[in-house]
Amino acid sequence: MSGRTRSAVRAQLESTGLPDALRDFIASLVARTRLRRAEQLDIAAELTSHFSEGLAAGRTADALITAYGDGRKSARELRAGAIAKRSAFDRAADMFVKWGSIGVAAVLAVYLGSATVLYLREPVISLDARAAVNAQLPEPGPEGRALDLYIAALADESGRYREEWAINSVDAIEEALLRVDEDPTAEATARAVLAEMRGTIELLRAVRTRPVLGLGVNANGLTDDAAVRFFGLESLIMVEPGRADGPFGSSLFMDKLPQIAVLLRSAKLLCFDASIAAKDGRGDDFVASIEAASMSARHVGEFPFLVTELVKIRVQRVVLDEVRRAVEQTPAMFTDAHLVRLGELVRAQTSGIAIGVEGERLMMRDFIQRCFSDDGNGDGVLLPRAWTRALVELSDFPAAREKSTTLAAVEFLAGPAAATAFPSRREITDRLDAYYESAIAVANATTREEFDARMGAYRERMGDIRAAPSNLLDALVPALDKALENGWKLREAVADTADLIARERAKRAGSSR
Repeated sequence: MSGRTRSAVRAQLESTGLPDALRDFIASLVARTRLRRAEQLDIAAELTSHFSEGLAAGRTADALITAYGDGRKSARELRAGAIAKRSAFDRAADMFVKWGSIGVAAVLAVYLGSATVLYLREPVISLDARAAVNAQLPEPGPEGRALDLYIAALADESGRYREEWAINSVDAIEEALLRVDEDPTAEATARAVLAEMRGTIELLRAVRTRPVLGLGVNANGLTDDAAVRFFGLESLIMVEPGRADGPFGSSLFMDKLPQIAVLLRSAKLLCFDASIAAKDGRGDDFVASIEAASMSARHVGEFPFLVTELVKIRVQRVVLDEVRRAVEQTPAMFTDAHLVRLGELVRAQTSGIAIGVEGERLMMRDFIQRCFSDDGNGDGVLLPRAWTRALVELSDFPAAREKSTTLAAVEFLAGPAAATAFPSRREITDRLDAYYESAIAVANATTREEFDARMGAYRERMGDIRAAPSNLLDALVPALDKALENGWKLREAVADTADLIARERAKRAGSSR
């Protein structure tokens, strides 16, 4: 019984004048009835009267207690008698509270049991996404891999990438070329920096003969130590010491792609060299540098990711701009063979956006398998501990990796609720597949009308993803509409530049008759 009820019974018994043994016996017996306070006070009064009569008859307290019998049995009988006196509604309410409490306790026990199971469950990593990416990469032919030429052109004496030197040189040339129209000394500055980098440019031009870069998605995918030395292991993978064996140590999300910056700067340097060659009327040098820049774009796109495809398109657009400008402004420097070759190079600037979208889908599948349970049939439930771990592992803030007791408690208690409230693994996967398939259909459109129609369907699908309830993946699923537009704009730029070259060739053919 509650403390207040116990005190009230004790206070009532103190005023009776009964011996301590009888007062303690009555208090204990009344407490066992587990009745309401008023009912316990009434029973205490009845027992007081009973034992007072026995004392008046000359019997001792011990004899009365012994004669009274089993206290537990008496408490049950007293409880049953008191409950029988209650109204039907009162008894029904008591039964509801009793069985409701039992039901709540049972549900709580089941919930905590489920929470324990889900908290201890680890995701099953069945998809080796890194291996899947590396399997798609082409193998270098007998000519060797292009990476060796980039290393020879851009490494210092120890074989390490001269990043600061490359950045400063490319930025200086770019800034100077942008000021050519208003600063008469700008072109001389650009030429001076290019002259200092002539040896590097000649080595970079040689990459046009090597169509395969020859680099994996991380250090484990490399064929020798030269690339690890060139990029630096810390540039190849984001996993910190002690975390390589963690659940995200083997994830694509942990990989960096340092070659992107290297190839982008190399391509820009080659295009700058082509720009100066056009000003000088050096057709052979222009074509050689444009060929190499075009190959650098191909090397970037060798990796089946959306980010690499977007950088590739960026390089391709620069290449097309240089070709278009040179053909428009200095067509006389090109021989017929030059124009044929430039036409081939222009038509080779194709978009691989569909491949990049597939790469995004692979990354999301890799992420999903690390956050959901696996029943062996492609389904499962969200595991809050794994989900939190994923967000922490991908966080840029080391302080976020300090796990608190509160967070652990939330992860534990949220398990069954998350499994019920959030979509299952199959639902999430099906939804994402439909989304990516819609984007791929847009990327594969062959006409502008078809592209616009499919883009409308894709945007509806994207709206469905954004509006889906309990969509924890919303922040990680990229909006691809701009990327898809970039792919189509590349097609248009290719067509325009190819037409320009074709008109120049037709013009020459007509004038030669």
